[in-house]
Amino acid sequence: MNILFLATRSPFPLISGLSMRTYHILRGVAQRHKVTLLTFVQLPEHELKRENLDHLSSFCRAVHPFRIPVDGSKWKLGMGLLGNLFSPLPFVAQKYDSLPLRQKIREILSSDKIDLVHVDLLPLSVYINEIRHIPKVLVNHNVESLRLYRWLEAEKKGYRKSYLRLQHKKLRSFERRALEAFDCCVVVSEVDRQLLAEMGVKNTLMVVPNGTDTEFFKPKGGKRRPNRVLWIGHMDVHTNRDAVLHFWREMHPLLRKQYPLVEMTFVGTAPPEEIAHTAQRDARVRVTGFVDDIRPYLDEAAVVVVPIRIGSGTRIKILDAMAMGKAIVSTTIGAEGLDVRHGENILIADAPADFVQATVSLIKDEGKREEIERNARRTALEYDWKKLVEIQEQAYETALRRKGYKTM
Repeated sequence: MNILFLATRSPFPLISGLSMRTYHILRGVAQRHKVTLLTFVQLPEHELKRENLDHLSSFCRAVHPFRIPVDGSKWKLGMGLLGNLFSPLPFVAQKYDSLPLRQKIREILSSDKIDLVHVDLLPLSVYINEIRHIPKVLVNHNVESLRLYRWLEAEKKGYRKSYLRLQHKKLRSFERRALEAFDCCVVVSEVDRQLLAEMGVKNTLMVVPNGTDTEFFKPKGGKRRPNRVLWIGHMDVHTNRDAVLHFWREMHPLLRKQYPLVEMTFVGTAPPEEIAHTAQRDARVRVTGFVDDIRPYLDEAAVVVVPIRIGSGTRIKILDAMAMGKAIVSTTIGAEGLDVRHGENILIADAPADFVQATVSLIKDEGKREEIERNARRTALEYDWKKLVEIQEQAYETALRRKGYKTM
């Protein structure tokens, strides 16, 4: 089968949770079908490297990268945000509406027989008119309107709150319409499926969970640093930036007070200045910036923290850490949608004092930590990508049947 695969960011290198899911599903699908990838790039210095594009080309039939129209300068972004006030589309959808990509879709459809289109995130449904008559599947990494609503609720500045309120109204309407236009829609958890059903979405919603590569991410047996606490996540993403600043300002001072020996490592791009400046003068705080491989940092950590307050979907960083057999402390939202149980394979706490207490308890109580680590690894094995690609195939078959095509 010939599949046209649309993505909002290049799946390789494995820079984020989004790229990890896209990569593993894409690669699994490409082992069975001929895949043409059209992808936007968000970090050109990494995603447009020849060796990374060559890697994708090693299993895709063709790879076509595109720049996001409003990226490139703060002026373009500002004008895009301002101009969106007069558009019925939410900004997140208008942002990805690219004439060059639209033309490439038309070119491919006119020259190749495409059997199915995989649309890998809600904003790319702006291209629905180009693919209306072809079996198509939409993959929802999050309930986008819920993620925006949680941002709106957390926002303190009045002018931003007003803009986000307008965006939420447009996005919620756009999301409902888009999900009804596809032949099958994929969500990453039963929680997300129920949320969309409650929003009035009547289309077929199949759960294909986020996953992890349990062969790549597995306990290494390296030397653990017993006082090391680890944050993982790119801090230029709003949900992560909110979380890391909340941790740094509300939790880290309490953690230092309760356990002065604690050592913090922040892995990911764009650490906030207040954290980066502290790292320059305090050996107990380390920032790494972008790293090619997070496993060495996971291997040495005693505890991984996921203090997420804004977002939807499920956190792949939790699954990767569980696959490495790590003890994790997460907020309720951070662990949302995953098969986790407080005190068994993870600790869950929301209030800063409770979050810190949970973290310290894992550092100090080796027996408790080791029990959670063993259970975390067992849980991760149920989320292996190889199992999940099989479910993705079922979503394709559902889309084909709805269009009256023979299934595979």
